[in-house]
Amino acid sequence: MCLPPAFCRVPVLVLSSDICLITPNLTQQEVLATLGSPDEKQKGEQGEIWIYREVKKSFLRKTPYVGEKLGSENYDVVTITFAGDTVSTCLYRAYNEEELKKSGVTNSGPRAE
Repeated sequence: MCLPPAFCRVPVLVLSSDICLITPNLTQQEVLATLGSPDEKQKGEQGEIWIYREVKKSFLRKTPYVGEKLGSENYDVVTITFAGDTVSTCLYRAYNEEELKKSGVTNSGPRAE
């Protein structure tokens, strides 16, 4: 229990800064402890590939009823490749809406801001 309650903080994943904590040779369990469960898992040649996504909506985009036509969304995508049970590579990429469409990266079920 946290006292006083005003000082309690709920940990929040922020891909753009938390990704710095992922280094080669970390285990899958260490990555899970740092970033939580991935949004998507794929099979790679050497091991699994974990993908984390985060959507950042502008203030106008969050506006009820008209937000979908106003403002913008930006996307953070992290791809972690494992060799066996340890991190081999970790790639971070930030996209705007147009770049995401051109990239071919799917936007299924990203974490919302």
